[in-house]
Amino acid sequence: MRALAAAALTLAVAGPAHAAWGRVAITTAVVSPEQLIGSSLSLPADARPLPRYPELLTYDVSWGLFNVGRATLGVDKVVDFNGRPAYHVHSEARSNAFCDAFYPVRDRNEAWLDARTLTSLGYAKQLREGRFFRDEWVLYDRDAGRYVARRVDKNGEFHVRVGTIPAQVEDVLSSVLYVRAHELPDGGAVIVDVNTPENWPLAVKVLKRERVKVPAQTAAAVLVQPEMRREGIFVQKGRRLRLWLTDDAVHRPLKMEVEVFFGHITAVLREML
Repeated sequence: MRALAAAALTLAVAGPAHAAWGRVAITTAVVSPEQLIGSSLSLPADARPLPRYPELLTYDVSWGLFNVGRATLGVDKVVDFNGRPAYHVHSEARSNAFCDAFYPVRDRNEAWLDARTLTSLGYAKQLREGRFFRDEWVLYDRDAGRYVARRVDKNGEFHVRVGTIPAQVEDVLSSVLYVRAHELPDGGAVIVDVNTPENWPLAVKVLKRERVKVPAQTAAAVLVQPEMRREGIFVQKGRRLRLWLTDDAVHRPLKMEVEVFFGHITAVLREML
């Protein structure tokens, strides 16, 4: 059930890894993304446009025949992120009353995407899934080619990890927008350098084109399949994951389907603003 909210959250770019965190425990505070955010800004003239901005997408999430909750994905504003204009990207997943009875989910993910380069400046997540708890953030310093990540455990202890990053780096949430901003030719692929906080290449393959019907609309769609080369944040490595995007310049995510141990988790677009 863990993959249920998470897969809908990021619309299939990765998923909850319980792999070991190469830990370094520290006792001093480390600056958080929230401490680097200034006021809202107007979109700068030299910004790289997103396929759609602003945007808010709402999804119904089901496990087999059972509806288990809702998820959202949106880009709502441009903010000053440590002196750089950045798109604020956010996603949430919330289980419904049926699912709450045995596995409550309250997840939130945020990313800050450089408005001029469409590279990630920072990523944060708060996961509340059953008894599982995780607060984590990562900051990316592209000029220095470094990242710093902090994870807080349920008992309040926190651990910091640092390392290097490639020049064009994305987190698991901003990579959705990175893929949407590219052309998706038949048989082609989009390669994304992702940091989780390990660095790894995410290959998103274009499989075919077909019409898809979801509550929000019926539209021509392109089916893509991300190839997970590491354990992600919400979907275990090796599980097949498929994503249908509108076959136009916007590439709006219409539907997502991921295999889990017992059947499939599916998210379908219900509303778009």
